[in-house]
Amino acid sequence: MNLFFLQNNNYRLSWQPCYKLCLLLFLLITAAQTAKANPDYVKAYYPLINEAELKVVSQQYDSALVYYQQAFTTVSAPLARDYYNAAVCAMLTANQKQTVEYLEQLVLKGVAFSYLESQPVFEELHTTRQWRKFRRKSRKYRRTFESTANLDLRADLDELYARDQYFRQAEGGLRVYRDTLREIESANVKMLLNWISQYGYPGEALVGVADTLEELPRYSIVIQRQTKLKGGFDFTSILTQAVHEGKLAPQAAAYLMDQQAGKHIYSSRAFIKVNCNNPEDCAQDKKLEKTQGYLVEKLSAGELSEVNERRSKLGLEPLADYRKKVRYNLQDDRFKLSYGWSVANYYVPSREAVDVIMEGLVEAE
Repeated sequence: MNLFFLQNNNYRLSWQPCYKLCLLLFLLITAAQTAKANPDYVKAYYPLINEAELKVVSQQYDSALVYYQQAFTTVSAPLARDYYNAAVCAMLTANQKQTVEYLEQLVLKGVAFSYLESQPVFEELHTTRQWRKFRRKSRKYRRTFESTANLDLRADLDELYARDQYFRQAEGGLRVYRDTLREIESANVKMLLNWISQYGYPGEALVGVADTLEELPRYSIVIQRQTKLKGGFDFTSILTQAVHEGKLAPQAAAYLMDQQAGKHIYSSRAFIKVNCNNPEDCAQDKKLEKTQGYLVEKLSAGELSEVNERRSKLGLEPLADYRKKVRYNLQDDRFKLSYGWSVANYYVPSREAVDVIMEGLVEAE
């Protein structure tokens, strides 16, 4: 009887370590799945994308592709712009199969096949079997996008832009319809906030992207109008959360927050060009000679450190690396490493105006 008890007790005890090990493995797997389903993009995704883009700038496309592939495995919903750049890297490394796979992901996000077909970088693919197969399947991918994206919400969001523009484009514009426009802007904010409360921030996974791989959705105009100078609604916390959740690229969020603040807290504007509207008046102006190249805002060492700290918290690269990417993209437009706001063009009427605006600028290195 005692022997039987001991044997059974030993049997029970022998299973205890195994049970604990199995439980630990289960918890680890569950945690990994949860992390991928709800990752913090600032920690898991954007740093890898930044490394990939720096490899592109160095023209190390093989290495860039490795970083892109790694980034795409860390999250369930990579961003469309990154798929595009990864497709270009795959194209330049003669990996046609991988190129098409990334382009397929773009169509599933809402990008039109015709837009991708019009990009010169992919022209060599057009006569291949992979491209013909891609063309045949593109309609199916489009239907899949239309069945999964909330297109009704997207249409409502686009309507916000139409409401914003209607009276601005009418005769008299802001001068005549100032009060009406103020009421529209207020109503647009309320509607946008209501939809964000109901659906979350409307990122790519919810409403897709435009046919032409937009930099900013059209409804972003609602946020841009809400400047600190006019006492507008502050979207900072909403935009920051959207970045962490992968619903908004950090570059786009930085631009919108700079617009709201009325100053460049993230330096989303990488370079500045100053142009004189009166060439005769500005002729032989020594300061204007610098405008033939790119200018940047004057920043002390302390100010630069603060900008980079804010950029890092938002998942952005240091300002120097950002400028490297923009410069590279100005020379090689096959990639999408810069944005419409990356280079600001100032048009000034006279030499005196040039002198004033140049006071806060220095020539870019």
